[in-house]
Amino acid sequence: MKKILLYLSLLLLITGCQNNTHQPEQEKYNSYLSYYQSILDSDIEMSSSQCYDIALVVNKLDEQQYRYDVIIDNPRVAMYDIKALAVVNDLTIAIDKENMMPSIGILDDSHYNMIPNQVDNEKNFVPGLDLSLLSSSSSLRISVMIEWKDSSEINYVREYINLYAAYKDSPEE
Repeated sequence: MKKILLYLSLLLLITGCQNNTHQPEQEKYNSYLSYYQSILDSDIEMSSSQCYDIALVVNKLDEQQYRYDVIIDNPRVAMYDIKALAVVNDLTIAIDKENMMPSIGILDDSHYNMIPNQVDNEKNFVPGLDLSLLSSSSSLRISVMIEWKDSSEINYVREYINLYAAYKDSPEE
């Protein structure tokens, strides 16, 4: 009888632990899907921000692959707990569940802060952020959502930015 109670207790303990470990991951994924949908639902008209610099840079890796980097840096306001997601614009207006889009601060446990003229990596004050993705296309249009808390660390600011880049071969010298 004691062995049965012991096994039941262990079974309940193991079952309880398994349910709790998957819940935070599911919450992060749900948050990712929510941000992704907000990009699809937004009417993006901005191509830059007054709060930071943002650029889309493309580099050719080989004959069939290009690397795209969304670079966010040079903050002009204090930005705390930054979250960012870059989504490739194409003809579909549905979430691509087969391919994860590059994100920062959504699926990971890290917190990123950018404050003008301050860098301290140990305290998560970074000089800039980079969202990277690979594509076989030599040109892409990418929509980016950037969200952060302002200096009061209470109010959220969210911006949607539309970027375009095309790879151009440099002239041979």
